[in-house]
Amino acid sequence: MTLALKTPTLSTHSEIVVPATAASVSSYESLPDRLSGPMTRGQALTLKSLAIEAYQPKQFEKDLTRAEAARRIEALKQEIALADSF
Repeated sequence: MTLALKTPTLSTHSEIVVPATAASVSSYESLPDRLSGPMTRGQALTLKSLAIEAYQPKQFEKDLTRAEAARRIEALKQEIALADSF
């Protein structure tokens, strides 16, 4: 099996346009599946420790998706950084 390489072209606005390949399309299609899956063990550990540190243990729930866990982790990190700045 040989793959034909397509060369990038320039659009009228001097932007490089790279044609989509089958590999890049399939990785984007699977992205929502990976984000909607259950949070990873690392996310669970991080979220639990940050929730305890921020005195918000209810922020940790066992059945969160990866995307929701990432949002909560980021929010707790920002909240802790804000509290530490005083």
